[in-house]
Amino acid sequence: MKPKLTLKIANSDLLPTQDRYEELLAAANECGALTAWRGDTALALLVLLGGEERVNGIRAWAKAFQNGEHTIPSESVSCSFLSETKAFVGNGKKDNGSRESFPDVLYGPGPVDLEAGRVQGIFVCVHVPVDTAPGRYQGEISVTAEGLDEPLTQQLTLEVLDAVQPAPEDYRFDIELWQYPYRVAQYYGLKPFSQAHLDVLRPHLRLYRTLGGHAITASIVEEPWNGQTYGAYPSMIKWVRRKDKRFAFDFTDFDKWVTLCHELGLGDKIVCYSLIPWGNKVTYYDEKKRAFHSSSPRPGTRRYRKLWTPFLKALAAHAKEKGWYDQIYIGIDERRHMEKAYDLIDAVTGATGTPLRKAAAMDHFSAKYFPLIDRMASVSVGLETATKALEDYRVLANRRKGREGLRTTIYTCVGHFPNSFTYSMPAESYWTIFFSAAQGANGFLRWAYDAWVQDPLRDTTHVSFESGDCFLVYPDEPDAAKPITKSSVRLEKLAQGLRDLNKLLFLAEQSPALAEKATQLLGQVKVNYTQKGDAVADEQTRMALPSDMAALRRGLWTLTEEYLSDDKK
Repeated sequence: MKPKLTLKIANSDLLPTQDRYEELLAAANECGALTAWRGDTALALLVLLGGEERVNGIRAWAKAFQNGEHTIPSESVSCSFLSETKAFVGNGKKDNGSRESFPDVLYGPGPVDLEAGRVQGIFVCVHVPVDTAPGRYQGEISVTAEGLDEPLTQQLTLEVLDAVQPAPEDYRFDIELWQYPYRVAQYYGLKPFSQAHLDVLRPHLRLYRTLGGHAITASIVEEPWNGQTYGAYPSMIKWVRRKDKRFAFDFTDFDKWVTLCHELGLGDKIVCYSLIPWGNKVTYYDEKKRAFHSSSPRPGTRRYRKLWTPFLKALAAHAKEKGWYDQIYIGIDERRHMEKAYDLIDAVTGATGTPLRKAAAMDHFSAKYFPLIDRMASVSVGLETATKALEDYRVLANRRKGREGLRTTIYTCVGHFPNSFTYSMPAESYWTIFFSAAQGANGFLRWAYDAWVQDPLRDTTHVSFESGDCFLVYPDEPDAAKPITKSSVRLEKLAQGLRDLNKLLFLAEQSPALAEKATQLLGQVKVNYTQKGDAVADEQTRMALPSDMAALRRGLWTLTEEYLSDDKK
């Protein structure tokens, strides 16, 4: 007879999906040895495997990690039960109604119930205080449940190395996730930028900040992405055409958004979308006609200049008055004819004598675009596009390397592989960080942080994109009194990749020998993994990619030991 519950250590680079029940039950424990720097976070995945009957009231907790007289307190260890959400596997335009379940949501500490013959993941994060003494710590994860005679336990060891994890504000390589505060308001039924909305946004954005995020996203026209999000997406700056035909602009929402982000340590880069919105459409309120009106002038035309010049002048003057001028970037997302918009931006210099900065995400790229990109303070090239012109991308990154204020990044989105969709292997998220850095990028961009679909806790399918493409965190229940944003497995693996990569970049700065070995380690990052249609890893990749990422981490720990050994000489 099967035991009521079986507790095992699993591989955090793979999702503990229900179809892996027999595999997980038969498998030996994964190694429970973790490694971290001081101030770091170590990750582990445990799985509970149900027996022949339902078990209720399951709880999990961690004991303090001990190393003689030294302790990492239990409060520094979180055990989150993974909650499943459904997804159509593939691009949403091909949705045939089929759904599969994926344990992606770090829902909380429980208690939970488990049906017979089911898998329940437990995601463990060990947050190592920066003042932790180096050494090997012993820890234990315990699980209790109704009808269980004694707790189930698994031992973890944590080797704390005598190096300090770079703080997010000191990252050499960072992350930019586009935020959608209006969608947050719509989901919870709140008035945008009301006090209640701001109260929800504060902890919601702090999570983004702890990842190393700092750039913020602002909409400057209605529906800048032509309605890709669920629910309307207004402009943070309201356009009004007065009776005398002159334009006026209301910055109320924009100011509330930027001020909130600044309070949280965000917003040193305020990316405003867009001077070329999808369809070129700009909507404004016409005071004379007492109605909303839209205009869609093509970039470079007289109508385009006449419509956008007053806005740029007003934005520049407002930003100067607020002390934000150097933080404003005019963003353009996957559009052609950017040079015509840039010509207009460069022509508006009255506020400070210099034009506003420019940022772009590009799904078309080769060396012929270098003169255009030279005009951008921030450029991000899509993974699929960059991979097809990899040598050109490396040349571009090298041209911009070390130049103050220039960001050269890679992004993933619809159709790209590997990726961070609901059904992606967690190892794919980790890979994207190291892949981007290996090509010379100094950051990674992802749409989006929180552009939630209708009911993401239960179904992440999007009508046009792959499931989970447009968000990396989950909301609380819509009627929650004090909503708590929930992380995802894929976001935690992105964050782990960021921490580990920034360790490597720190080591590379310590000596020429370590720099050479860090470069060699990045050189091991493979470019092409195989898939079986619509960004789904095939069996070969399912075996290879997690193993490759584990090898990267082993290489990082070896370099750390070498650095510490040299430091003691």
